[in-house]
Amino acid sequence: MTTATHEEYASRYNLGRFVDAHRNTYTFALKEIQFGKKQSHWMWYIFPQLRGLGHSHTSDYYGIADIDEAIMFLHHPILGRNLMEITKAMLAIDGKSADEILGRTDALKFRSSMTLFNSVSPNSIFSEALHKYYKGKEDNRTLAMLKADKSGQLVSGGIIGAIIGDIIGSFYEFCNCKSTNISLFTGSSQFTDDTVMTIAVADWLLSEVPLQKTMSDWGQEYPNKGYGGMFYEWLFYSKDKEPYNSFGNGAGMRVSPCGYYANSIEEALELARQSAEVTHNHPEGIKGAQAIASAIFWAREHKAKDEIRNYIEKTFGYNLHRTCDEIRPTYQFDETCQGSCPEAIIAFLDSRDYESAIRLAISLGGDSDTIACMTGGIAAAYYGIPA
Repeated sequence: MTTATHEEYASRYNLGRFVDAHRNTYTFALKEIQFGKKQSHWMWYIFPQLRGLGHSHTSDYYGIADIDEAIMFLHHPILGRNLMEITKAMLAIDGKSADEILGRTDALKFRSSMTLFNSVSPNSIFSEALHKYYKGKEDNRTLAMLKADKSGQLVSGGIIGAIIGDIIGSFYEFCNCKSTNISLFTGSSQFTDDTVMTIAVADWLLSEVPLQKTMSDWGQEYPNKGYGGMFYEWLFYSKDKEPYNSFGNGAGMRVSPCGYYANSIEEALELARQSAEVTHNHPEGIKGAQAIASAIFWAREHKAKDEIRNYIEKTFGYNLHRTCDEIRPTYQFDETCQGSCPEAIIAFLDSRDYESAIRLAISLGGDSDTIACMTGGIAAAYYGIPA
C-alpha cells in the first residue's frame, strides 16, 4: 500500500490546471448549460475525459491520466462541486438531446466524461445523465481504456477499507499509541473478528442465507480471532441464537457492507438494524450500526462532510462537534457503540484522505482495531483507497 497522501496525489496530477481554467470559465459554462445551449469552448476542462481520446494540445493538457486522477478531481472541493453542479444543470434540461445542447462532437465528449466519472461514482448523477441522454449506454473506448489501466489505482471504496483499518489497528488495540506517527503494518498485524464478521454480513447480503448462519459459519472457519465473551458464547454455544441486548461496538464494526449495498438511506438504516439486532438488539447497539452505515452511504453519495455530520447528529444524537485533538488526551478503552462509534466518525471528519483517517482513528487509543475498522469503511467510501 502506498503512503501517498491526498495532497501528494493532487500535486502529482497538477489539478491546479483545472482550477485555473474553472476560475476563468466555469461561471460562463454553467450559464450556457442553464440556458440550454453551449456556445463557447470549455469542454475538456469542465467535463474532463481520459487522455488519449482526443488529438489536440488541449485534450492532451486537460486529459485525465487514469482513474486515480478522476477520483482526485471528483473529491476536489472546487472541481468536484462544479462537476456535480453542471451535470445537474444538464439533467434539468427537458426536451433537448445532448447533440442539441452541446453539438455533436461535444455530446460524444460528454458521454465519455459521464462514463469516466460513473466508474468512480456508480449509480449517481453520472449514471442518470447516461440514461437521460444515451439510454444508459456508456462510451466503449473509455471503458476499454479503464479496463486496460489497472496498475496503481485508487480503489473507489468497498469493505476493503474497513478490513484494512482492522488489520492496521490490530497491533495497537492493547498497545495504544496516542499519535498519528505510527507504522501502518507490523509483523504482528493481522485480521481480527472485525474482518471475519464484516465478511459474514457481506455474505448474508449477497447470499440471502440467514445472518445467524453466515456469522456462525464464518466464525467456525476462523474461531480464534478475538471475539468478545458474550458474542463468543452466542457464536459457538448458543443453540437458539437469540439476541442478548448488547450495545457493544461489534454492531458497528461489522456493518460496513450494509452502507455499500444499500440503494437508499432508508435501506441502509434497515439493513444496519437487521445486521445488529441478531445479537446487539439494545437501542444503542442498533443506533451505532445505523450511524456507521449511514455515514458510509452518504459518503458514497459524495455528500459534504458538514452534511454527513449534521445528518448523524440530528438522527442519532451523537456529538460530532469535537476534534480528535480534543478527544485524544482523555479517551480510554471503550467497547460500547456510544463510546466508540462517534469517535470513529469524528476521525473520518477530521481526516484529509484515507490514510490520515486510519492514523487519526488509531491515535485516539482505545479499541483501535474496531475504531479503525469503522473509520476505514467510511473513509474508503469518501476518498477511495491508495492501491
